[in-house]
Amino acid sequence: MSTRIDIANRLSNQFSNSIFYDPLSVNDTIQDGLDEICAFTGAVYGSIVLPFTQFTTYYDFLTLIPNYIGVISIWNTVTRRWLFPSSLKKFSEVRIDWDTAGGTPYWFCPISHRYVAIFMKPLTTGYGNMIVYYRAAAPTLTNNTQIPLPDEHLTVLESYSTADMWEQAQEWGKAGKYLETYIKNIEDLRVLMRNKRNPDRYVGLR
Repeated sequence: MSTRIDIANRLSNQFSNSIFYDPLSVNDTIQDGLDEICAFTGAVYGSIVLPFTQFTTYYDFLTLIPNYIGVISIWNTVTRRWLFPSSLKKFSEVRIDWDTAGGTPYWFCPISHRYVAIFMKPLTTGYGNMIVYYRAAAPTLTNNTQIPLPDEHLTVLESYSTADMWEQAQEWGKAGKYLETYIKNIEDLRVLMRNKRNPDRYVGLR
């Protein structure tokens, strides 16, 4: 896998103007690009063990998981079953007061960029844990950090960085050329990541 220094070296073959393209600026544009790519495509996965909390329906995953972007699936370690993804409408069809109902957690529903509702909620302390599988934010890169993208899709990061660096120099025509390539490449990567299906996490969000 390529590292940040590999990407920076490839960019330096195109750019040599030290006024616009000092090493810090190059590293910043690579980081900005990776942040956006990971957020849009869901290219990075993570997992974490969290406790089910007594009387809790709504979990703030953005606070509980520092690099959280979106939930994929949730495993109940007590029942040894996947929680089923559902909707608030379905919860209300089961019972109108679903968010006050206590019992064994069987379903989950994302309700915002940070909150996930779990139905039902444990009524006892120490019920047990869940394992949350999620799409994660990009790591903070160092020179030797491996870029967490498939090797065949590294061009998406190079296209972003090249377009951004041409924009810094106000070379709008050159930037636009690479921006078009970036838009196509990031959509290809997004489709690839959405179509990946891990059989062990079949019951989850795509």
